[in-house]
Amino acid sequence: MLIKRTKTPIIAAISVGLLALLLAACGPRVDISATETASVTDTATITPIPTETPTPTHTATATLAPTETPTPTPTETALPTATLTPTWFPNPYMIWPRATFTQFDVWWAGNWCAERGTNVSCEIEYRLYGGDCLVGMSCSDACGKYYGVDTIGNRGGDYVFTGPCY
Repeated sequence: MLIKRTKTPIIAAISVGLLALLLAACGPRVDISATETASVTDTATITPIPTETPTPTHTATATLAPTETPTPTPTETALPTATLTPTWFPNPYMIWPRATFTQFDVWWAGNWCAERGTNVSCEIEYRLYGGDCLVGMSCSDACGKYYGVDTIGNRGGDYVFTGPCY
C-alpha cells in the first residue's frame, strides 16, 4: 500500500491530499480559456439628444491711437580685442626631437594595445637643407610603431646630417 496506516486520521488525510496535489501538478497542462467561446450580444445604447449651442456675437472693441516711440541713439561699437589662440605643446613625458615642429608634423600609430607606451625607443635624424634644420623621428614601443615627427616631408636636394637643431 502506498500510504502507511497511521494512528491519526488527520495526518493520513493531509498525506493523501498532498499526494493528490503532487500528482495533479505533474499532469498535462490544460488551457481552459481555449475552450471558451466568446459571443457578442446586441445591447441597446442611449443616444443623447443634441442641445442648442449659443452662437457667439460680435462685440465692438475700441481702437487705440498710436503713440510715438522714441528712437534710441546709436552708441559706439566696441573695438575687437586680440584673441589668444591656444598653442599646442608636446607631452613632456614623451621623447621629442630638439627641433622646431608643430602638431601637424607629428604622426600617431592607429593601433592600440595594453602595452602601449612601454619600452619606448626612438630614432632621430637631423638634416640641414640649405640652412634649414629639419628632423625625421620615429618611435616604437611594445606594440610596434607608436608616434613620430616629420618636418622633412618630400623635401629633395642636397642635405648634411647634423646634430640637434637647438
